[in-house]
Amino acid sequence: MKLAVLIADDQLSKKIMEKTVALCKEFAETPEITLIHVVNDKAIAEDVEVGVDIEVNLMEDAQKMIAEKGELLSEAGFIYKTAILNGFPAKEMTKYADEMGIDMLIMGHHDLSLVQKLTIGSVAKKVVQYATCPVLLIK
Repeated sequence: MKLAVLIADDQLSKKIMEKTVALCKEFAETPEITLIHVVNDKAIAEDVEVGVDIEVNLMEDAQKMIAEKGELLSEAGFIYKTAILNGFPAKEMTKYADEMGIDMLIMGHHDLSLVQKLTIGSVAKKVVQYATCPVLLIK
């Protein structure tokens, strides 16, 4: 079983990791786990000072974040891989899942207001819509 877990820099990520550890303990065979973070440097490039290498900063932050969240897996005795993707999260997650033969995606879902849903949509909604494998949403 191949699991991919989307990690973001938010409070929900700790809960996602706790639920992932609990789920992995239930499998008869240890699953192959990949922790993923998607950076989108184009989405925030206009808010960055001139001369700042945003891609390097985002990658370093992503590596730290994944390592911190991965500690829960390590403490539980699970080995994991990491992947840092760049682009729109829903598109990159579903593309990665297809290319890597992922059996299940695990990610968080924030409740959005009606206006947010209509104007910006939801990454989780788009992943569920386009993924070819099951998606476990944790909120």
